[in-house]
Amino acid sequence: MRIEKNNVSTDKKGKNMAQKIGTWMAIFMLVILGSGGAATGQPRMVIDQAGRHVLIPGVVDKIVTTFKPATLCVLSLGLAPKLVGVDTSSKRDRLSKAVFPKINQVTGIGSKTMGINFEALVSQEPDLVILYSQKDGLQVAERLADLNIPAIVILPETFHTIQLSLALIARAVGGKTNAAAVEQQMDEVLCLIRERLKDLPQKERKTGYFASSRGVFSTTTGNMIQHEIFTTAGIDNVSGNLTGYFQDISPEQLFRWNPDLMVLSRHMKRTEVKRLANKALSQVAAISNRSVYRCPSSLSPWDFPSPLSVLASLWLAKRVYPDHFSDIDLLDKTNVYHRALFGKTMDEMGGGLDDTIQWKR
Repeated sequence: MRIEKNNVSTDKKGKNMAQKIGTWMAIFMLVILGSGGAATGQPRMVIDQAGRHVLIPGVVDKIVTTFKPATLCVLSLGLAPKLVGVDTSSKRDRLSKAVFPKINQVTGIGSKTMGINFEALVSQEPDLVILYSQKDGLQVAERLADLNIPAIVILPETFHTIQLSLALIARAVGGKTNAAAVEQQMDEVLCLIRERLKDLPQKERKTGYFASSRGVFSTTTGNMIQHEIFTTAGIDNVSGNLTGYFQDISPEQLFRWNPDLMVLSRHMKRTEVKRLANKALSQVAAISNRSVYRCPSSLSPWDFPSPLSVLASLWLAKRVYPDHFSDIDLLDKTNVYHRALFGKTMDEMGGGLDDTIQWKR
């Protein structure tokens, strides 16, 4: 397998026409080229989102995912039966288990956070491995290349790059996937939000703060999917000027930002949530007004980079600007969306928004 480097970069904005054309071209190339090469077992070259040229030598029957966003992308593409290895977190994910009950029998290969079990991964003899770009992702990709195991790196940190990730995975796998349907569903939700908020006066825009799973004083940056979830929902992210990945802040910084609302990561521990009841934090507008929400859903987190992330923007926009979405049944939209991506509604999978927190002084 031949792997090379180049300097191709991904535009993080994902909102102009050039990007949309790029995404549709990726889907077009998938339809025209991808399915034929894979179906006949012919070798094909893909360029991953780290700019690496990766040769896929033939049919892809066995896939390994190494972090939850990759697993959710694979499930939405209808490729669950090809999974032979997944990140440990996905084996516990309620949506993953509802969509693909056999995931319990799939080998867990570790996680981005705790580390990948390289031997367990290789033992599955995968035809394709989907990796992250942070931490040791690129190093793992190179180790796999030395073993002639194709590995692609995805960077799904905006709605646009999520769509590009989906197109890349579909191109690498080849054959028939759900890529076009997922793209359409994402676009419909985004168009709805933008249409409803297009006349929102600047003076009526709310400010928001996202607290990560690490705690109340750990937040997102302008480079992350949570930032786009906020801005798409018509909310000014108070930490949007920060760069990199999750950043720790001081209580004083939170007081200075004084956001109108707060969204807590789906995976924030209860002990951290209880800190919101600290009397000192009542100085923060979001807390004093009880405008603090837990990001949906009870099935799988919408604040993770995946096709589900656009639903987080719709949920938040309706929460914050209800008059602009008074005729929108969020649960109905969510059920339609889940059925299109996963073949089952959220209700059928036993899920719900579960977006409120319990206030205790």
